[in-house]
Amino acid sequence: RYPAVDPLESWSKYPSVVSVEELAEANRMLRNGNEVGQMMKVVGEEGTSIEDFIIYLKSEYIDNTYLQQNAFDDIDSNNSISRQRFVFSMLLELMRAKLSFKEKTEARTFFQRISQQSRDMNACVYETEEFNKCVEQWKTLLAEGIKNAK
Repeated sequence: RYPAVDPLESWSKYPSVVSVEELAEANRMLRNGNEVGQMMKVVGEEGTSIEDFIIYLKSEYIDNTYLQQNAFDDIDSNNSISRQRFVFSMLLELMRAKLSFKEKTEARTFFQRISQQSRDMNACVYETEEFNKCVEQWKTLLAEGIKNAK
């Protein structure tokens, strides 16, 4: 994470590649997750409900897999608008998903796995067989997380 850029305070002169409504939804999740993170600094993770913890993990996912880019990777450091829109739609799918876990360790493990899958996908050339395989694996992981909620 580049410390000089705060995802809650940064802005751009360029128009967004996603709709204003979708961007606002992601910003709300980042802000809500930040609030939970600040609360956890005071009461600790054990003093946080599992629902709030999931909000926190979703916001961390946005920051760690979408907002951050690997400047040393030729693919991840330069994304087309169509790829940005596609990956953002996946991000929205995860944000909107009803996820439920019995324990925080289960939630953390889920988000570690799906975050790693996203980072692996970020290193693949868009719309290649390798990229599509990563997308399918990501969708399988998400389906497992949703299944837990039922």
